[in-house]
Amino acid sequence: MSDVLAFWAVCLAVGALGMPITFALLRRLPDAGAGMSFALGLALAGYGYFILRVFDVLPPGRGGYLLALALLGLVSSAVAGRDRRFASTLRRSWPAWLSAIGVFTAFFFLAVSFRSYNAEIGGTEQPMDLMYLNATLTSPDYPPHDPWLAGEPASYYYFGHLQAGLLTAAAGVPASTGYNLSLASTFGAAAAGVASLAFALARWALGTRGRRWAMGAATLAIVLLLFVGSLSAIFEWTAAHGRYDRGLYEAFGVEWLIPCEDGATEDCYRGPVETRTSAWYPTEFWFWWRGSRIIPDTITEFPFFSFLLGDLHPHVTSIPLVLLATGISAAFWRGRRILRFATHRARPFEGLALAVIFGALAFQNAWDALTFSAVLALAVIARNLRGGASRQRLVDSAGYLLPLWVISAVAFIPWYVDFSSQAGGLYPYVREGTRPAHAFLQFGPLMAAALLSLVWSFRRAPRSAVGDALWSTAWLPLLPFLGWMALAAYHGDFRAGLQARGSGGWVTLVAYGLTAWALVAASLVLARRRGAAAFGVAILAVAAMLLLGSELFLIKDVFFGSVPRLNTVFKLTYQAWILLSAGGAVALVVALRGAWERRNAAGWFAMPAGALVAAGLVYPLLASMNRTEGFRKETAIDGLSALARNNPAEYALTRWMQDNTGPGDVIIEASGRAWRRDANGAPVLTDAGNDYSDAGRVSARTGRQAPLGWYFHEIQWRGETPANRGRFTRLQDIVDRAYLGTPEEVLNSMRETGARYLVVGGSGPGGTSFERAKYGPILPDYASFLDVVFEDGDARVYALPEYREVHTS
Repeated sequence: MSDVLAFWAVCLAVGALGMPITFALLRRLPDAGAGMSFALGLALAGYGYFILRVFDVLPPGRGGYLLALALLGLVSSAVAGRDRRFASTLRRSWPAWLSAIGVFTAFFFLAVSFRSYNAEIGGTEQPMDLMYLNATLTSPDYPPHDPWLAGEPASYYYFGHLQAGLLTAAAGVPASTGYNLSLASTFGAAAAGVASLAFALARWALGTRGRRWAMGAATLAIVLLLFVGSLSAIFEWTAAHGRYDRGLYEAFGVEWLIPCEDGATEDCYRGPVETRTSAWYPTEFWFWWRGSRIIPDTITEFPFFSFLLGDLHPHVTSIPLVLLATGISAAFWRGRRILRFATHRARPFEGLALAVIFGALAFQNAWDALTFSAVLALAVIARNLRGGASRQRLVDSAGYLLPLWVISAVAFIPWYVDFSSQAGGLYPYVREGTRPAHAFLQFGPLMAAALLSLVWSFRRAPRSAVGDALWSTAWLPLLPFLGWMALAAYHGDFRAGLQARGSGGWVTLVAYGLTAWALVAASLVLARRRGAAAFGVAILAVAAMLLLGSELFLIKDVFFGSVPRLNTVFKLTYQAWILLSAGGAVALVVALRGAWERRNAAGWFAMPAGALVAAGLVYPLLASMNRTEGFRKETAIDGLSALARNNPAEYALTRWMQDNTGPGDVIIEASGRAWRRDANGAPVLTDAGNDYSDAGRVSARTGRQAPLGWYFHEIQWRGETPANRGRFTRLQDIVDRAYLGTPEEVLNSMRETGARYLVVGGSGPGGTSFERAKYGPILPDYASFLDVVFEDGDARVYALPEYREVHTS
């Protein structure tokens, strides 16, 4: 518990250190950005640590992280000293700050409690995330090295891992504990951030007398963002208990949940029916995984699924930063003065802080940079045009935005230099589109809440104003489709794309387009009437445009030949979920308030939306029970506690490696490829796959470098080129010779890779170590030509002998 409390205290300290800068940027929000101070402080401190390590100003280790926090404190003190409104803003907002601390604390400890039932860091891509966390913590030089490709810097957007490392080191907890606590802090920061944003949007929409309703919007936003899940859980529940109607399941496109009949060839459930449930909830292993794959050949994650799974991925750790960027955009939209180039001369620190924050979007999750920089640009332009449209106002907007973007790019050059993007350009999506039923199951609760904004946006506006807004924005949903037509024609896929989408895909496309059109028009109606709710509706329009874009376009990547829009749908719909959560909560609460106070028609529309939100809570209920086995699993918070229980020798090896080797050392461990010996004793490759396995496990757990970790992941990070494939295959061959070859070949492999140590792991529950499982029970007699430096059970670490010249008299 001491580790948890230390980590929580560091989080509160980071939020407090960021307070003066938060005031400077977010003073326009009703709570002065209280719920976003932690995200802001962590982003600035993380960047400060990164850039000062790159220039060798800060030392490695805990001291460097503490110095970075101290520097943040000094900068914040200087900002507070120069801010004439700091004291008055603090007096006005201190209740909000206490509330934000309460929200963060409550959800942090809620997440800690839940994660304690699933603390183990293993499966999916969690070893990769632990690897990057350890890389940021242990690298002797910066940018950090890649523990899965010895001698190379990391080529990934790892800023979230760096921030987790900052909190972990400052709190003085092990990385395997900091991993889980970083997930909890992200959960708490997301709750505080979305509550702050939704509260501001609701206060602006409801006026000064709507404070209680605004608090309801903040609460609902937390529910929508962090708890609502796929409606498919209802079908999972009934199917697990054998109660289903085939026609209904087929109508919603979930016929694959119905057990297969004898000889069936169609898509159906092929698992053993008797194992689907032994309790009131589905007990089938990880049934909830299917809720993130409702749209075929895509990933449709949502935040509750992400935290349930436990990957410390960029799209998860970026949630608080995305909310901060949206909150800054909201504050800028709310401002009055014209923003122009001269603004930077008058307030230089503000521009620098903004450049770091918006530049960090790419560093933390590259997909977010374009979307939320565009949201900022729209807010600045809308603010400048509020006093009247003119060319000069557009020039002023460009004069303000362009320096920000240039500085943000320059500030992160040390990262860009090593980052190898696998984006291969924008392409049209020319396969089957999303079925309306699947879109409803995935986004129904959020979209229903969002559409309520149309009811109260258009209700009081003159018909002429509504008609003018609809007419003047009619081009907006057509523009993406025209872009799709042009791209499809250019690539020769136009006719095929029209046919392949299918009738259902066209219905979904039209529905997204009409929704985006209506929401853009609604925000324009409000903006022209100087309605304070315009920004809240505008972010809903952005969310709808993201959904529309995911149906029309894709970013070419390594999955292009098989599941081409896998990542595009994943990343864009995740962004849309965040925006729909904040804006949809406000839309629903404003509708409910209107129905409560004036008994208007909005209430009738709010009732089904509220029912859908309630239905969306079935997923977290069932999934939580399944993931924790009814909250009966053994609890811990150290991600390696299961390893310590199940394989003590392997755990001891890991700890020895952390304590007795240098952070720059290279180790050889099994490549992950499986071999056997033929009748003549020659090695024969039987399985070339190594991703999603224990390959690279020691380097992931310690941050020490291995010649190669997960092969295909390195391909994703560095490019699918013949040169990379040849290089990585050669490295695998070199590593395999260290376990299959003669003593001379073993020594050559270690020298060629610069490795000082060779690992033979301990036997786990399966009765054999990973190295012995992959290379067979007969390994070279390492002790005859290498030094045994660690021994526990059947686990060994061998080291190259050190030869020293001895002078004799």
